[in-house]
Amino acid sequence: MKEPPAKTPLHPLSIWAPIIIAVLGIVVFYNYLIYRSRIDKQDRPPVLGRLEKDLELTERSGKKVHLEELKGKVLVISWVFTRCPRGCAAVIAKLKKLHEEFANEPNLHFLSFTLDADDTPEMMKKFASGLSIADDANWWFLNGDKDTVRKFMTSQVQFRPVQDMPEKDRLSPDDKYIHDLRVAVIDHLGHVRGLADILNPDPEFAKFWDEKLRKDLRYLLNEQKKTPYKPANAK
Repeated sequence: MKEPPAKTPLHPLSIWAPIIIAVLGIVVFYNYLIYRSRIDKQDRPPVLGRLEKDLELTERSGKKVHLEELKGKVLVISWVFTRCPRGCAAVIAKLKKLHEEFANEPNLHFLSFTLDADDTPEMMKKFASGLSIADDANWWFLNGDKDTVRKFMTSQVQFRPVQDMPEKDRLSPDDKYIHDLRVAVIDHLGHVRGLADILNPDPEFAKFWDEKLRKDLRYLLNEQKKTPYKPANAK
């Protein structure tokens, strides 16, 4: 009777190689996660403040609206007025390009507050139309109680306070205010995540802020998709 062939002993490498490969895979993946985390932290816009209270405002259509209606959306906020002889029209023109670039983002909403209490819905509508801003459901032109709006914009959105323009420095009788022409970005949870100086007089700085604003918006919209807003009473 033939004896069965002797079994070839397992080489140690045949046992340890898969284990080593698996461990190396875990290490590489772990290092990748750390790398991605560092990159995300570098790209992540800081939290500068938070919108705490609702406001009732009048939109250019004449309709009453509430900020609470926009919970869960990323917001782009500007502070302008219709008879501004300086940079307001230029800010809105830049935002119009941004609005067109992000036209397919349903979770992005533009808000242009007027700092002039005398701006009526008709004046805001004419101002927007003059800059070819159509009546759009995701771009509101807003006015409200002067003191309430100014307090909201400075204490919550983090804009600089409005100052009266000295008469000797006025370009026209309507040149009444020194005000902040930056653009604020608010995430879907109501946190202020940036103020972009897109009208900086230095072209290089203006370009930097234009690019940063777009980069921050892409980051925040992606963040919104990953962790959608849930109302406190949602199950």
